[in-house]
Amino acid sequence: MNRTQNCAECNFMKKYDYSKKIYYCDHPDRIDDMGKLGVDKLPKTSPVWCPLREKVNE
Repeated sequence: MNRTQNCAECNFMKKYDYSKKIYYCDHPDRIDDMGKLGVDKLPKTSPVWCPLREKVNE
């Protein structure tokens, strides 16, 4: 597969609504301790620290 992982399609993406929508990555192998993806909107592509990013591009 030759495309970039999209967080909206990922099963590890979690959304919490604390007066703003906050999106997090809940993957146990993420290298970003916080796992924060965005506030009120998701990024168009996965962050560079996403553990699934390399697997999609293989």
